[in-house]
Amino acid sequence: MIQVENVSIRGNELQYVKIDMWGAPLVMLKGKKGYVMCGYLNIATADKLGDFAVRVTGVKDLDSVLASKVVECSAAASRAGIKQGDPVSEIAGLL
Repeated sequence: MIQVENVSIRGNELQYVKIDMWGAPLVMLKGKKGYVMCGYLNIATADKLGDFAVRVTGVKDLDSVLASKVVECSAAASRAGIKQGDPVSEIAGLL
């Protein structure tokens, strides 16, 4: 199943996507400038494309994404001030 919904976090409109896979769901939270991705996706590719990306792990739904902390971020996200360990709930407004 594929779930897509618009969510408002700290006054910012974001799009949440969840795709049920076999081992764990693939989840992503996309804003106007960047996105939070789960461990299925790759920061090296995001960097190669110049994307503003943040990677989190161990997430299964929107609540767990918001409760997680940044594991890794792209160079573009780093330039915006995001760093490893930042709570996603606090950096979601930068997306």
